Amino acid sequence: MSIPPSPPTTQVPPAPEIEAATLEKEGKSHLRPSRVWKILLIILALVGFLIAQSDVVNIPSIIASATHSQTPTKSPSPKHTHKPAPTPLPASYREAAIKAQQYADSMHLSEEGIRDQLTSKRDKYSQDEAQYAIEHVQANYPENALFIAKQLQSQGVHDPEVLMKRLTNAHYKFTPADAEYALDQLFPKEIVDSILSEDH
Repeated sequence: MSIPPSPPTTQVPPAPEIEAATLEKEGKSHLRPSRVWKILLIILALVGFLIAQSDVVNIPSIIASATHSQTPTKSPSPKHTHKPAPTPLPASYREAAIKAQQYADSMHLSEEGIRDQLTSKRDKYSQDEAQYAIEHVQANYPENALFIAKQLQSQGVHDPEVLMKRLTNAHYKFTPADAEYALDQLFPKEIVDSILSEDH
């Protein structure tokens, strides 16, 4: 006669051991997050302390330099300056210059003689127009003085001192240098020098 097997018995741990294991797990679950935060706070505190004490690491300057290097620099755009259009020369200025050239070539006048002719009651050019004409005329005034001196000689004026006075008077208005050149071509140097020394 066989004996039937007895039903399996479940081993139940003692109540105190179950309670201790449960408390240990709950304690670990409560302690782990707080330990992690403590470690993080300690690390952050150490990093902050090292940054504050270090002169090499300059966070703001690093950030600023990085930002500056990434920002493209704009080249200044060229400014277009509009030059004012030149004022057209009045026709009267050109006419005065043409007449001045005629006076220098045909009448062999001095510079001041040309000015007197242009501003006379006959021509009636302004001082500005006459000045423009004189500045643009091509004339050899010493040669003009020599031409007039020869004319005066042909009219009977042979005295070099008189010639000097006539060339530089209010009628012809040659400069002393122009008159001296004319006399140098007509008389010996000693005579011209004596006249010039008397004038001084």
